[in-house]
Amino acid sequence: MSQHENDALQVQGDRVVLGEWSGDLEELIAKNVELRQMLREGRADEARALLKAQAVEEQAALVAIDENPEEVLSLTGMDARGRPGYLPAVVDKLPSEVIAELVAPGEYKLARFNTALLQTMSAESFARAVEDTLDPVYYHGNRTKVSWEWLEAVAALDDHSKRAALLYKVDQSLLEDAFLDKVDSIDMHAQVSALDDVGTVSAFSLLSESGQAVMLPPINDPEIREVIYALHQAAPELLAKVLRAAWERAGGGTS
Repeated sequence: MSQHENDALQVQGDRVVLGEWSGDLEELIAKNVELRQMLREGRADEARALLKAQAVEEQAALVAIDENPEEVLSLTGMDARGRPGYLPAVVDKLPSEVIAELVAPGEYKLARFNTALLQTMSAESFARAVEDTLDPVYYHGNRTKVSWEWLEAVAALDDHSKRAALLYKVDQSLLEDAFLDKVDSIDMHAQVSALDDVGTVSAFSLLSESGQAVMLPPINDPEIREVIYALHQAAPELLAKVLRAAWERAGGGTS
């Protein structure tokens, strides 16, 4: 899959381009400097007014170039009482690398993932960000790590419907990547009690195409189990397909 070319923030001569929007580079930098000065001086209302006076694309560009993008993004949906918020239209214009940085900041104080941002963004923007962050990653171990982190972020959401909407929009093969090194923690060969009182069945049959996807095989690792259970609550049939395919891709289906 190729990078979404019109997603990235590009500098072309003295112009800044983001999607179909373009603006003067010096003017954008000047606005960013002004915004940053206002924020340093505690003039959040003025910073909010300046930001919201710009087109949605320019707001996204100002977020992307700022030293603290989350602080600027929180101005886009700030209400009259000064409560921070994210404007969905701006979030959906952000470059994928900025979305990734905001969803899983390197240094976090209260929470590992910014679930408020995930809740705000469209499923299309989420899928774009997942695809774009995985596109340049070729080594399967690294792809698994990146895709798993995205799934951990989704699992942290309290809204089951939003979890499902985000998951269903992502290409299934990218979801499978997340589990390629996790399937060893899933006991596909265990015998488990069936729900219809027909005795026991193999755990893998719970994920088979004829299964109902209402149960999961035993999962040995508690951290992996927590994420998988959270995703299964939201999208059981999809997760069953993903786990089955990942197990087969990892060689489990050939034994």
